[in-house]
This record gives sequence, structure tokens and C-alpha cells, in this order.
Amino acid sequence: MSARPRQASSNVQKACAAIREAVASGRFAGGDRVREVVVAEMAGVSRTSVRQALALLAAEGYVELRPNRGAVVVDWSDENLLQVFDLRALLESHAAGQAAQHAGADDVAAMRAEVLEFERLVRRRGTPDARLIAESNNRLHRRIIAAAGNPRLPALLAAVVQVPIERQTFARYDRAALERSALQHRDIVEAIASGDAPWAEATMRSHIHAGRQAIFGAAPGAAARPAGPERPTP
Repeated sequence: MSARPRQASSNVQKACAAIREAVASGRFAGGDRVREVVVAEMAGVSRTSVRQALALLAAEGYVELRPNRGAVVVDWSDENLLQVFDLRALLESHAAGQAAQHAGADDVAAMRAEVLEFERLVRRRGTPDARLIAESNNRLHRRIIAAAGNPRLPALLAAVVQVPIERQTFARYDRAALERSALQHRDIVEAIASGDAPWAEATMRSHIHAGRQAIFGAAPGAAARPAGPERPTP
């Protein structure tokens, strides 16, 4: 591949990353039109690269391409969000278990640093900034997924899980739910650091279900779940 095609591909990926982050953080909300000129400025790329990125993201479910309107951010219903929580519990608990087996010292150090950043954002004075909290949360979960060592997991979670959930979650959290999430993050990372895959899986699964409950309340007929599981006994 020549230098020019490589650069063009890199620019498309930059545009994709900028749009994904804007959607995940809530900068682009459901139903918003994605303006090419805005993304081009955000990513530092051409509008041609942005158009190519939007075609890719339409296939991933981030945006819809509509006649006379261009690209519009997909708006997920509560019913769809509930279904996605179930998928997330399966995929991310598996990722946490794999991370417990494969994460290195540098991976764990980076996770712990992000746990501290999330706690700082949650506990600072004033109204919590849902966008910054979502961005920190996304970084932590991406680090865990990357540490799993399965190259298919990031693409699966980016397309199926992270778009609808992370965009709409933290604006609905109250202060107590944010504190619980911060404590759960610490438990997840300690489970991964210990190398205990069942503990990591159980802690991540509980974390995802706690997020679902924070937004929607307990599932009909479901017993109350603990905020964080104890380490499974052998």
C-alpha cells in the first residue's frame, strides 16, 4: 500500500474515532444531525474522510443515513437499551475474566490510574459532569477489553454495546449511583490484578446489572442484587 492510501485510511479512522467518542460522551445525542464540517474540524481531516467514516459507522449502528438530512445519530429506545444491558453483561464479564488471565503490570497500572480519575470526577464539588465521567468510564472499560487479548471483542462491543449504553447512562445517575460505580470499578480492577477470572467475571457482571438498575430500576420479578459480589469461594 502506498503512503497516500495509508494516510486516507488513517484519516477515515480518525473521523470514526471522533464521532464514536462524541456519541459515547453525549456531545452528539440521539436524533442529532452529524455535520461533516464539525467532524472535520474535530478530527483534523477532510470532509471526504468524514463521509467515508459515516458510511462505516452507519453499518456499525452509530448513525443512520437519511435522504435530505445526511447522517443522524441513532436514538435508542429504553426497550433496546435493556436488551443491550443483557449483551453487555455477557460480553464484558467474559472480557474481565480474560483480562484477569492476560493483563500485564502496565495494563493494571493504567486501569488503576483511570479508577482514580473516575473517582476524582465523581467526588469533586458541584454537579457531576456526565460527559467527563462517561469518557473516563469508557477509557477504563476499553482498557479492560483490550487487556482480554481477544481482537474481536473491541469491535463487537463498540458496535453492539458502547454506543447506546454509554451515551445515555451517566446523565441518569444520581450521586449515590455514581459512588457505587466508582467502588465497583475498584473491585473489578483488583479482581483482574489478582488473576482470579471467576471473581473478575462476577464483579463485572454485577457492575453492569447495577448500572441497569440505576437507570431503569429492578427488572420485574427480580430479587434485589447486591451492589458488588464477594469474591467467589473455591
